[in-house]
Amino acid sequence: METTSQPPVKLPSWPRARTVRGARAILQTFIIFPLMGAFSPLTVIDRYRVKTIKGGAIFVSNHSSALDAVVMLQALPSRFRFRAFVVAAADSIFKRKWEAMLTELLINTFPIPRAGGARPALDRLKEHLSHGWSVVIFPEGTLSRTGNIGTFKKGAAILAIDATVPIVPAYVDGLYEVFPRFRRIPRRHSASITFGDPLSPQPGEDYDTFIARVEQAVRTLAGPKGLLRDSAPPAGSAEGSNYWY
Repeated sequence: METTSQPPVKLPSWPRARTVRGARAILQTFIIFPLMGAFSPLTVIDRYRVKTIKGGAIFVSNHSSALDAVVMLQALPSRFRFRAFVVAAADSIFKRKWEAMLTELLINTFPIPRAGGARPALDRLKEHLSHGWSVVIFPEGTLSRTGNIGTFKKGAAILAIDATVPIVPAYVDGLYEVFPRFRRIPRRHSASITFGDPLSPQPGEDYDTFIARVEQAVRTLAGPKGLLRDSAPPAGSAEGSNYWY
């Protein structure tokens, strides 16, 4: 049987250059995070759970706002923040070159396709994880329509099991009120992020079982809000068509 290999992931190296990482740290510390705090003051809860991790890790949370990645990076200790990729859909911000370059500069975005061909991108991320980098990923694979948590896809579990790194669950609260998917201009509202204990796969645990346990951990962090479920993406939508994130 003839097989067709997936094309290599085209990821520019400049966002990981030392000078760019330094510029990113300055921009985040003195411009992005203070600006974010001006209309959405952030409270970080139980960050001590993150500090026990040695090496790289995968940080996951619910995904109710386009600002979730900024809040996650802001909440992380600097040793993770400045060596982290933020997974983003290649069919969204990476369709516009200027937007792709801007997010690569500011938060080090990493494009993964949602409509097929994700495996090479995941393999590339595994390489970075093995060298001590971390990954921020939102396993719902799409922004929440209601503010509630949707079903997690297994891309994060694939990365964690194959690269032998822990997943750190987190719950972000308040950003749906600030900047949900249907709003064009953010409005002022406080936000918080709560970290859970790092999770590692149990013996014999497969991708699906592990990601289900991660999802439950995020829902537990959410308290009563974790009992509610987001509406499913429209049938045939690339947002819900495959496993990657």
